[in-house]
Amino acid sequence: MLGIANTIRSLALDAIDQAKSGHPGLPLGCGEIFACLYGSFLRVLPESPDWLNRDRFILSAGHGSAGLYAALHLRGFIDASQLTRFRQLHSPLAGHPEYRECPGIEMTTGPLGQGIASAVGIALGQKMAQANFDPTLFDAKVVVLSGDGCLMEGVSGEASSLAGHLQLNNLILIYDANDICLDGPITECFTENVAMRYQAYGWDVHSIDGHNSNALRQILDATRQTQDKPLLILAKTQIGKYSPSYAGSSEAHGKPFGPTESAATKRAMGIPDSPLFYIADTLYTEMAKQHQKVQALHAEWTLCFEAWKTKNPEKAQLLATQQTKRMPETLKAAIAGFATKDNSATRSISGELLQLLHDQVPHLIGGSADLSCSDNTFMKAGGVVSPGHFLGRNIKYGVREFAMAAMASGLILQGLYRSYCGTFLTFSDYMKNAVRLAALMKLPVIYQFTHDSLFLGEDGPTHQPVEHLAALRAMPNLVVLRPADAHEVKGAWWAALQSDVPVALVLSRQNLPTLSGTDMDAVSKGGYIVKAVQTPEVVLFATGSELHLALAVANALSDLQIQVVSMVSFEYFDTQPADYRNTVMAKEARLHVAIEAQSSFGWHKYVGRDGLCITMDRFGLSAPASDLAKEFGFDLETIVAKIRQRLGVEHH
Repeated sequence: MLGIANTIRSLALDAIDQAKSGHPGLPLGCGEIFACLYGSFLRVLPESPDWLNRDRFILSAGHGSAGLYAALHLRGFIDASQLTRFRQLHSPLAGHPEYRECPGIEMTTGPLGQGIASAVGIALGQKMAQANFDPTLFDAKVVVLSGDGCLMEGVSGEASSLAGHLQLNNLILIYDANDICLDGPITECFTENVAMRYQAYGWDVHSIDGHNSNALRQILDATRQTQDKPLLILAKTQIGKYSPSYAGSSEAHGKPFGPTESAATKRAMGIPDSPLFYIADTLYTEMAKQHQKVQALHAEWTLCFEAWKTKNPEKAQLLATQQTKRMPETLKAAIAGFATKDNSATRSISGELLQLLHDQVPHLIGGSADLSCSDNTFMKAGGVVSPGHFLGRNIKYGVREFAMAAMASGLILQGLYRSYCGTFLTFSDYMKNAVRLAALMKLPVIYQFTHDSLFLGEDGPTHQPVEHLAALRAMPNLVVLRPADAHEVKGAWWAALQSDVPVALVLSRQNLPTLSGTDMDAVSKGGYIVKAVQTPEVVLFATGSELHLALAVANALSDLQIQVVSMVSFEYFDTQPADYRNTVMAKEARLHVAIEAQSSFGWHKYVGRDGLCITMDRFGLSAPASDLAKEFGFDLETIVAKIRQRLGVEHH
């Protein structure tokens, strides 16, 4: 293993030096860990990178990507020439590992701690697959490599706590415990007993010399036969190992060594300093042994899988459906025809619709951050996931919003499930970076955010979201949908289920009427006319709970030609043809008005620089919703007066 480990170190050094950018500390410190994983343990195949029962490796400490890329090359996933383009424009070998850019990369990592949390989601997905199909077909392991920084981030603690509760005995976390973080020694900021913390979470814990391949291999191999809990392997390592100048120092963390120091480091390892990207011929032969071993395991698994499909045709069909995420051909009609109650909160309508989706979409699984009875995310016939019982389709995440969002991504990365999760809109801030990472990876997680505005009332400004829609709308690859009534909730869910990127459903707590003019199918256009006039003088744009108010304003201004637009999604609307957008926006109108109980930020691209925004650009207050409407100008009389004043017209 030492030859493999040192070659990984050497290749990483060369890639970083050639790029004049990168992080050599972790690849040098974790050479034996990479070598043991890719040279002995991981059941992965370059020719079958999507094998259902492959082991998953997640580099949570994504800055150490050069070491991972070197290991992936030796294992046959990438060509040696690609290593020379590390961190270059359009190279698949990005500065931090990016999902879909390079074979063998299971998720995008770099924001510390999230690799651990999403790995918990992947491991949970595997346990659910075991329970739903066959334990022997889904007995792979999920392995994570993290550093001190990952374990300082709160999201790793949230997720690790839940993993311990669920007793995920297919999850292995290797902790690169080198006592160094970017800013210096961890004695300055991180002196807790990590082993005791993980024992308290309900994990098994082993401490080893991280440079002892045999010790690591023995522990890993034992997990194939006997693993009852998630496992933490605390591996004591030296950052920048073999570097004469930087070993054991934070100086090794994040800058190229340069030719002189790299050459000296290679000599200390017994690696020639020339040519660059040197690999001994015998190394490929050694790595081929692991490849052949896994090929044999894959062939054996494939025979078992084919025999299982023959014996279990219904389950095999279900598995195929879950792999492709196919929706029933009758689903759209079923959603359209689903009976809903008038004057209901959009969260309630969504909750009712979920009961239909439970029956129609078997791969849909969801959960909430301790709010399922309030954000209406519970599938009543779905059962609850619990330790040793993974047939349920509802996940009780507890008050762990960040971990919930990262795990929801992991459940999709597992490959067989479509996940949704829920909380109040104001708490989307807790989970924002996980939403961002899902958007970056284009994972179609569905986020159900309820209690979406000022009008939740007495809970006050801590729970009344103001800036949240603007923040979510600013995120690339995220579709934000704020439906106004039952018709639009149906359209929003249908759009979300068709989406290949993440979707945020933003829903009300308060009851709303079912409106004339709203349209399930029109939701996919983002913005559409719900009240048309021949020659618009005023265009009122509104979303969600303010759409019925906009219609009331239009009726009150009956002496004016007013067009009302439901702008349920900025993202969808902006992709429509220009002619359509121009018709909806009616640019020739004298005044454009946005009515939304959130920040005005982002609205001026529709209403224009001189448009009128009836919005919330300050924090709210604790009071009944009707009082808040009057206080902040969301009552009919105030809006009508503002529009007349702006137009300079009196009512006759």
